[in-house]
Amino acid sequence: METLGHSTITMTLDTYAHVMETTLKAAAERMEDALGPEDGGARGGAARPPE
Repeated sequence: METLGHSTITMTLDTYAHVMETTLKAAAERMEDALGPEDGGARGGAARPPE
């Protein structure tokens, strides 16, 4: 907030919230790629229980 010169945190969040959401989604996709498929796949991860 201070670095950007905004007077309130609300102004910063209103301006940049969409950027944060996009960044979080990209990070989640990278983690998914790194960890392999949901069912554990060849990397030996634990399978998720059925919902």
